Amino acid sequence: MDIASIVYRSADVDIPERPEIYVDEKAELAKSQPRPLRSPRPVGSSEDVEEIESASPEIHPAFDSESDKSFNTKRSKHESYDLSGSVFLISRQGKTLNLPIPSDSQHDPLNWSPWKTCAAMVAVGWYSATALTAVQAVSLMMDGIIPDFSHEMIVPWSPETLTTAPTLFMGIGAFLWVPLSLALGRRPVFLLAALLDFFAILGAGFSQTFYQILGCVCLLGIGEGLGLSLAFLMVVDMTFIDRRPVAIATLWSIAGFFGTGALCLVPILSEGGKEWHLFYFRWACPSAIALVLAFFLYPETYFKRPTVAFDGMILMQSATEKLTIYEDLEADSDIYRDLPSFDTENRGLLYRLGLARSPSGSWKAFGRCYLQMFFCAVNPLIFWVLIASAFNFTGMMFIGATFATILDAPPYNLPSYKVTLVNFSSGCGSLLAYFFAGCLMCKALTFLSKRNKGVREAEHYLIGYIVPVITGATSTLLYGLAVHYKWHYSVYYVAYGLNGLSYVSLAIGNTLWVTEAFPRWAAPALAVVSGGSYLLSFCMSFTLVPWIAAHGHLLVGMEITVLQLVGGMIALPIAFWGKSARQKIHGSWANERSGALRPL
Repeated sequence: MDIASIVYRSADVDIPERPEIYVDEKAELAKSQPRPLRSPRPVGSSEDVEEIESASPEIHPAFDSESDKSFNTKRSKHESYDLSGSVFLISRQGKTLNLPIPSDSQHDPLNWSPWKTCAAMVAVGWYSATALTAVQAVSLMMDGIIPDFSHEMIVPWSPETLTTAPTLFMGIGAFLWVPLSLALGRRPVFLLAALLDFFAILGAGFSQTFYQILGCVCLLGIGEGLGLSLAFLMVVDMTFIDRRPVAIATLWSIAGFFGTGALCLVPILSEGGKEWHLFYFRWACPSAIALVLAFFLYPETYFKRPTVAFDGMILMQSATEKLTIYEDLEADSDIYRDLPSFDTENRGLLYRLGLARSPSGSWKAFGRCYLQMFFCAVNPLIFWVLIASAFNFTGMMFIGATFATILDAPPYNLPSYKVTLVNFSSGCGSLLAYFFAGCLMCKALTFLSKRNKGVREAEHYLIGYIVPVITGATSTLLYGLAVHYKWHYSVYYVAYGLNGLSYVSLAIGNTLWVTEAFPRWAAPALAVVSGGSYLLSFCMSFTLVPWIAAHGHLLVGMEITVLQLVGGMIALPIAFWGKSARQKIHGSWANERSGALRPL
């Protein structure tokens, strides 16, 4: 008997009938779709894992439980994929990972040369500094502005409106530029703000009525709103996660130093504050340079990082800079829809001039950003930052709005150039923030990440609030004592220098906290913190003068000190329970990423 006889049924043997096999065609097709290899996570050593129950197929239906058996009993502490603000940043060998992973596109800002990145940073920093000087200069020229307008020309406003109104419009600017950048892109909005600032300065120079100069300084406030909010999202676009603290500290410190320090030039450029028209005409030159730098040195940074094919796998990064690896099972898979098109041949004239809308812009994201702002405003982990910032800025207003009057009067009777040098001390404090809130904080973050098995938690950034809370409280208390007891005028320099250090350090900490703790809502959160603090400060400016008149400088200084300490101490419970609270707060908004760090 041979095989052939059996096959052709010539042999005398019993051959069972072949059973009918049913094939579920839909199920087989579903298996051929791209799917995650397993729960996305960095792979750690056996010493780095914790015993937990494996995720059930009902929770992760797309995962193949059979192919993931080797991982179904242990889970690494590094599995931070689903935790916003938790990033596996340092490998087992102690090497800092470059996250997010750059794409192959030449338009990816993470692929730029150091010179190109530095040039873009210079453009942003120059604009922030010049806009800050322009919006604050009016307070130093009031002696020349007030005599030019009669009471009838000013009503129903007051001369002090020129110094308080820009604060309101700086907050409005933050609420305008950030959502607009999601619709148009960073570059068009940056150019629009630089153009607005330039024409507002020229308009102030040509102003003949009080309403004209008031409208121009309000526009300057709107322009400065970009330097206080969107500018830092632009820096985030160009940097890796581990380098963001230093990059953000650099922008805040350098812009604060030159922007505040340049106020010493205001009396020189305005003939002692008397020729205020002349100052604006002269300051139009730095503003024009800012516009030119923005046009030639700052490319578009709002970039949607595409999927990458690698060794038969598909690497896809989400809008919150999380990485997922998929099997490349189908060449025409829908997953490739994330690949952007950068075909420049069919672009119009606006694109060639660098004025076109970003291909990643979305008007839908623009509208949703305002809805997310409301959510961020009621988020307790963001709301406390807003309150702490308002207390800190109140301390700055307490010193900045009164020191000139006190130093002009007996027993000091200081000349104007010594009075304006107090602003320079504040600028020096801003520069010191680079070392305290930038360099030292970056080293502390690396140390905490290594202790945490290489995972950087958002709560690690809370150490950045130690310096601003202590220095801010010290500055207001020291200033109140100096005014009350008539101490040497050098104490005023020290107090305002500490206040500048506190304000910039707090701003750096706020920027890092809201963008890293809530990357899904980074844009609206930053707008709420930046814009909201200035809106609250504007409201508190109306109570500052009667507050000082009722309580005196010493008591007001002590009260603001207590407010700053109480506002800063809220960070302590957040450091312990913030991680779990962040996950619970997400709620039904967990999938909404219109205002994320990356475009959708």
